[in-house]
Amino acid sequence: MDSLDLLKKGEFRVAKNQPRQFVGSKEDPPTRTECRSSFYWRIGNGCSVSLWFDNWHPRGPLNLYFSDSTIYASGLPRQATVADLFTNCRAMIKGVLDSWADPLPTLSHSSDRFGWKGNTSHLFTVASAWDLIRRRKTRVSWHTFIWNNSITSRYQFNLWLIAKRRLSTQALLLYYGRIDSALCPFCNEVPDSIDHLFFGCRISASIAFFWASRCNLPWRNNSWVENLNWAATFLMGKDFYKCIARFSFGALCYYIWKHRNSILFREQSLSVPEVKNQLIKVVRDKATTYRNVDDTYRNRRLQRSWGIDPIIFSARDYSTSTGL
Repeated sequence: MDSLDLLKKGEFRVAKNQPRQFVGSKEDPPTRTECRSSFYWRIGNGCSVSLWFDNWHPRGPLNLYFSDSTIYASGLPRQATVADLFTNCRAMIKGVLDSWADPLPTLSHSSDRFGWKGNTSHLFTVASAWDLIRRRKTRVSWHTFIWNNSITSRYQFNLWLIAKRRLSTQALLLYYGRIDSALCPFCNEVPDSIDHLFFGCRISASIAFFWASRCNLPWRNNSWVENLNWAATFLMGKDFYKCIARFSFGALCYYIWKHRNSILFREQSLSVPEVKNQLIKVVRDKATTYRNVDDTYRNRRLQRSWGIDPIIFSARDYSTSTGL
């Protein structure tokens, strides 16, 4: 049975047209017309550019301004090129365009060139396309802190999710009706949320105070936004102490979230010492990647607090690796 027979017998079902959804964005994406308008033609001889449908005129494609009947009446077919516009017998439509007060291009012997409005070179690049279509918002104060090179990538991503409040906490799942009830796996008192996990819960707060004492920081347990703003203000810098403090803060948040998931989904028991030991290990491993650290009182105190190998204060010896 061919498709015509199926159509006659009504075997086809019409699906409802569902609106397109763009994950991760609450705003409408750029339309096809907006993106298309970023490409344009630089007229040379006009022989390769469509008169009606290509973006060569300052106002855009002419088919947006002239109906099909007007195009037919102009005597210029739908396949006409820009070069056809400048012939003597086509003065009528050319007169209409001249009345718009937008300058028409002058034909030359060179070839038509395809251009891109996204940058000054008029050459298309992915970076310029992204910069053109992306939605611009106010720059947040914590972006230089989270995306600093001293923080491991997975810690950065976790911090970014926390800052954007995109972690799948129990409070968020309850809000969207995905679960009926839940309690924080650490304290079993209230559903966990961003502010509760970092660091409103008495268990996670104790781990945060442990981290602050090891870093010799004057820690005050406030809301997550206040804690992040504090870290973005006081933990910035290129010296060894600030780099380790930033890294360990990212690790602190990462292992709290990881241990929370292990309790909920792997049925592991709560173990605060395990979280602390994991934090100590990754800080020590990170610190040993440094050499020739300034031997100051603050760096020595940090080294003793975390139990870091004092080799960090010596210069790196390359003789072993180079065979000298």
